[in-house]
Order: sequence, then C-alpha cells, then structure tokens
Amino acid sequence: MIGNLVEAPPLTELAQLVGMSLSKLKRLFRQVFGCGPYGYYQTMRMNEAASLLREKRLSVSEVGYALGFSNLSHFSRVFEEHIGMKPKKFSAS
Repeated sequence: MIGNLVEAPPLTELAQLVGMSLSKLKRLFRQVFGCGPYGYYQTMRMNEAASLLREKRLSVSEVGYALGFSNLSHFSRVFEEHIGMKPKKFSAS
C-alpha cells in the first residue's frame, strides 16, 4: 500500500492478497490502525507530501502532481485536512 502513493490500491485486490474478505479486511484494518484503508493511504500520502515540500523543497504543484493529484485545489484541501495548514504555508514555514 505504501509502495505506490500515486494510486490507491484496489481494496478487493488487497483483500485477495491477504486472503480475507473485504469486510474483514476493513474491520481489522480499522482495529489495528484506527482508520480505514483509504484513510490510512491518504495519511501516508500527505505525510509524503509534507516530506517532499520540506526536505526536497519541491513546489506545491510538483508535489501534488507527483502524488497523483490532477486537481491542485483538491490536493490543497486534503493536505490541510491531514497536516493542519495549506501546503504553501507549510513549505514556507
């Protein structure tokens, strides 16, 4: 799941890979990680975005596109939900 942050893994394939039903995968995932698979994926994606902005000094658009966002406004909203500030302000701080 973390190996490809550009595209969310299909949950049905993930469930087949680990040999359990989709509902069981979601339930166990929530028990272990405190959120569903997609929420976990988005958190990891935004942590990577924060790292790219801060450590690699990439622009907001470079990071958004590198992580598979085609709409930078959507990237900015998701980033703010997870990190607590807009990506431009984050990279400037």
